[in-house]
Order: sequence, then C-alpha cells, then structure tokens
Amino acid sequence: MNHDARAWAEGHRSYFEDQLRSLVELPTISMDPTRGPETEACAEAALALIRHFGGTATLLRVGGKPYVHGRFGDPGRPSVLVYNHLDVQPADEPEWKGEPFRMRIDGERYLGRGTTDDKGPALTCLLTIAHAVRRGSPLGFQLLWEFEEEVGSPHFSELMREHRAALGNVRAVLVSDTLWVSAEQPSMDVGLRGFQGLLLKLRTAEVDAHSGVVGGGGPNPLAGLVRVLAACFDASAGRILVPGVLDDAAPVSEAEMDLYVRSGFDVERFRSTYGFRRLLASNPRELLRRLWTEPTFEIHGISGGYQGPGIKSIVPAWAEAKVSLRLVPGQSPAKVVESIRRFVAELDPLVEVLPLGSAPAFVTSVDAPECKAMDRAAERVLGKGLALTRGGGSIPAVAIMAEVLRAPVLLMGLSLPEHGYHAPNEFFDWTQARRGVELYASWFEELERLSVRG
Repeated sequence: MNHDARAWAEGHRSYFEDQLRSLVELPTISMDPTRGPETEACAEAALALIRHFGGTATLLRVGGKPYVHGRFGDPGRPSVLVYNHLDVQPADEPEWKGEPFRMRIDGERYLGRGTTDDKGPALTCLLTIAHAVRRGSPLGFQLLWEFEEEVGSPHFSELMREHRAALGNVRAVLVSDTLWVSAEQPSMDVGLRGFQGLLLKLRTAEVDAHSGVVGGGGPNPLAGLVRVLAACFDASAGRILVPGVLDDAAPVSEAEMDLYVRSGFDVERFRSTYGFRRLLASNPRELLRRLWTEPTFEIHGISGGYQGPGIKSIVPAWAEAKVSLRLVPGQSPAKVVESIRRFVAELDPLVEVLPLGSAPAFVTSVDAPECKAMDRAAERVLGKGLALTRGGGSIPAVAIMAEVLRAPVLLMGLSLPEHGYHAPNEFFDWTQARRGVELYASWFEELERLSVRG
C-alpha cells in the first residue's frame, strides 16, 4: 500500500467523480462526424483539468483534429509521457440499462460510455501526476490525450512528426488503456495485435426489384456477399481461409505460451464475463493462443435490403459488410489488404474491398529498468507482481510512439474484463481508480530511485 497516494486519491474522490461525469456526458464519438462540437468541448475541459493542477496545457491540432498536451515540470528534464484517449465508441445498443451519456454512480461503479475506455483511466493518471508534483517529485511529466484512437488514429503519425520537438526527452511512455487479467491479478501487456478495417461493397443492380419477378434470374447481393465472406473465413473453426494472409504471421513459442497460461486467465470466467453461450476453444492454452497471439477475421455488420418489420419481398440492389482483421507481428496491413483483394476478385469481381484504417502489431521488451520498476511497484502496492500478457486489441499510437520517441512503452492499464470495453453498460470503478493512483505513484517513486542510482 502507498498510504500517501491512497490518502490523496480518497481526498479527491468527489472531484474525480464530478470531472468524470463531465467528460462522460460529452459524447466524443470519433466515428460520428456530427460530434465535432462535443469533441471540441471535451478538449477544452481536458485543458482546464490539467491547468487546475498547475500544469501547462496546449491544444495541438493536426488534420483539423484536437490533441491535448499537458506538461508538469521543467521542459528540459527527462519526462514520463502518459498516453490516453478521450474519444469513445457509439452507444446505440438496446441492452443499455440507462442513458449511456448520462453517468450514473452505483456504489463504487461509474456507468456510462467512456468510463473505462478511456476517460476514467485518463483522470486517474492526471490525479497521480498531480500527487507526484505536490510531493516534489524530480521527474518531469507529460500527458498526451487523443480523440481519434477509436477510428485508428489516422493523424497520429503526423502529430508526432510535427510536434516531436515539443515532447523533448521522453524517458518512458505509459499507456493506460489495457486490461488486467482479473481484479485479483494485475497484468502488463507485452504486446498488442495490429488492425486492418475493411468495407466490402457489392452492387448488382440500380434499384431493388420484386423477388417474384426477378428472383432466380437476378443476382442477390446479400447472398453473394455472404458467399464471399464464408469463403474468406471458416466461422465454425474460427480460421482465416484467404491465401497469403497468414504467410508472414510470426509464431509464438511454447515457452511464451507457458508464460501466458500462468497469468491466471480462467476460461469459465472469460465465458461468463462476456456472456458467450459457447466458445471456439475450451482449453486455456488454445483459447489464449487464439485471443492473444493469432490473427482474426471478424464481421461487424452486414447491411442491404429491407430491415423494417415484416418481410418486403425484394431482391436488393446492393449489400455491404464491415470487417476487420487483428494482425500479429510479421504481418503487413498493406499486404493483407492486397491478399484479400486478390482473393475476393477471383470469387466475384463486382465486390469492392475498401480499407478503412490500419495499425501494425506491437511487441515490447519487459527487460527495460522502467518495466521492472512497474513490477516492483505492483508488488509493493497490490501484494503481488504483474502477470505478463498480450493484448488482443490494438492501439495504433503505441507503435508510432515507440518508433519516434525511442523510449520503452509500458502497456499498463487499469480496466477489468467485466468493465465492458465497447459493450453496453460499460463501467469503471473507484477501487481500480484508487489502486491506479497508488500503483502509478509507486512506479514514479521507483523511477526516482533509478535516476538516483543512475
């Protein structure tokens, strides 16, 4: 336990809850172009939060999109850069039990879109930095808050190129946007899968037509697109069938899989947390291999034809499918797209394959002193060391920061599986926020001791 950091957190709980509510109630849905005003308002609120604790806050703008940069301490001093994102997923699922953009407090739970992904963790990081500054930490601190992470960070590379000099000497990067294995087992990711989004479009006519008149002679684009998708992916086995897509995927050693199996991952807890009625694998080793280390092909939505009540007996004129692949080290997003385009063209030359955004896979080393310092901090605060895991998701900014800043990147978030990333009834909780302040505060203290020894 870090008593001083815990007291600081508890003393700021009401402030944390008030400010989290303000952020959550701004629907910063980055894939919705009509949410620009809310995004701008959230950026202004974020600037005010940093200034409230005495930091210097700057609004950076690239491609018309805002980024919030905060700094505490001497700009010439080596600093810890903390990355979070403040944009969120849509929240139109019917399973929401309350208004997703009106934060509700239920005991220790904070319910609403963006509470855990990633506004709650962002506020936790700010509170921790404010605590370190108050006690006179010799470290420098920076915050970088993005508003395009959920759409693939299309302007992040440009941001880093244009503003690299302003970031100065970055000693380590903390990314607080990942999951623990469970509330009982804190974990740090050693890697993330990459991402490639795709839109498949098939138009077979100019307008819909009566199925009794043209059915059997006119092609049905929904059926045609489903045929293409089924040729790309074996849904029963969960395997990608497109030639060339898997050619460069780097295998994971059995020794590394042993490490992941020891992380404390539980198959039944995973199934019940996400509400699955069945899984594609029941063996922990095989399930983890699929979740963390292998490429995936997912169909997110199919549109076209009639979607209203009852049946409208037509042959539709068009159909679309939204698809993404999670990629692993060795795979090139561009090469994957070309393999799929080539294969789909052979199946049906009328199908268009349009890329929607991409990010490479990322693997880091945990041998850096800063990573070992995080493990010591976890042992001190939480009573146990960190399990090492891989994140099945993607954070496009991570690989870019690692390449540009040449600093170790720690994927050490605070969210739990049950918090519901991208799901209805998403929530964050005070225990994780308070633990986060204690953990990160102790990590900062470990870094200070490293600096003294160095």
